[in-house]
Amino acid sequence: MLNWIQKMRNDKRTYRALMARGKALPGEYRFVFRKAQDYVWMHSDSEGSGMLQTMQALVELFEESAAAGRNVLDVTGEDVVGFCDEFIRDTRKWEDHYRDKLNRDIRNKFGKGGRGQMSESAIRVDHLQKHFRDLPVLKDVSFAVEPGSVFALLGSNGAGKTTMVRILATLLRPDGGSAAVNGHDVLREADAVRRSISLTGQFAAVDEILTGRENLLLIARLRHLPDAREAANALLEQFGLQDAADRRVGTYSGGMRRRLDIAMSLLGNPRVLFLDEPTTGLDPEGRLEVWRTIRTLTERGTTVFLTTQMLEEAEHLADRIAILHEGRIIANGTLCELKQLFPPAQVEYIEKQPTLEEIFLAVIGKQEEIA
Repeated sequence: MLNWIQKMRNDKRTYRALMARGKALPGEYRFVFRKAQDYVWMHSDSEGSGMLQTMQALVELFEESAAAGRNVLDVTGEDVVGFCDEFIRDTRKWEDHYRDKLNRDIRNKFGKGGRGQMSESAIRVDHLQKHFRDLPVLKDVSFAVEPGSVFALLGSNGAGKTTMVRILATLLRPDGGSAAVNGHDVLREADAVRRSISLTGQFAAVDEILTGRENLLLIARLRHLPDAREAANALLEQFGLQDAADRRVGTYSGGMRRRLDIAMSLLGNPRVLFLDEPTTGLDPEGRLEVWRTIRTLTERGTTVFLTTQMLEEAEHLADRIAILHEGRIIANGTLCELKQLFPPAQVEYIEKQPTLEEIFLAVIGKQEEIA
């Protein structure tokens, strides 16, 4: 009797958890799930945990399909009643689906490096592909970024750098391959990815009418931080903006705006920060301010994914540098490793070491342009 009572209590907790997950589904999925729930309850021959297993199978399928961006009727078909009947008759037919999902989750967590070795990569990209209509932009791209490091992705205009950032930030869906940020798959766990990252685009996303402090308070409250004012004050001090905190951002210099933009990105302590060409349009002084900020961030453990066309910037900041050319990573390593790709230094009066600009042009096949 006591075992039966405990089982009922456990089933009740499971049911409540499933209903909470059902309510969290996107609109059309939530509607179909609610209707399917009523139908399963009325027509299922199963009792207790049997019915719960059917509902669990349904909510997990809907969660995965919604994360993949599929329409709900593409999943159920037009005959939703027949779809529910199929679930009721044989929930076990979905076990292979969940077994495969479990294996995928384990592989993403521990990587491919061997049994029992946990992947420590902050970002992992495997054979990623992206097309825009008939134009391939990313072709079988793979790389990994270590936590607390600066990873620079170099490439010419149109190489696919911003597309890569948008996929990793869950703003675009890849057409093939996989990508994970902080151990979360960008398709299946998009919400978890967004909670752990921040993105700073090519142009400062600040409100010039508001003051620096008001900009920070606005984002802090949108992120539902418990003490928005304290968080804003701490970042104003960290980025050296205390004296200008109550001035309108329209009066800020380019470097100050960029520092404020990055400060806004750090509210909520994201583990990974994406910087898409962060020093575009800045004067040398403003550029140096941003560089100092990036170094400070990595010293505190933040992982920085940097895209840039400024080779000097990557040379000064990056722990690892990858070159994206015509949709593929054609070189990836430390600056010293990339220098090994360049022909041996010629000794005249002194040994001349190649610059990153020379390495970049040589690697993408334009060494004839090196003067």
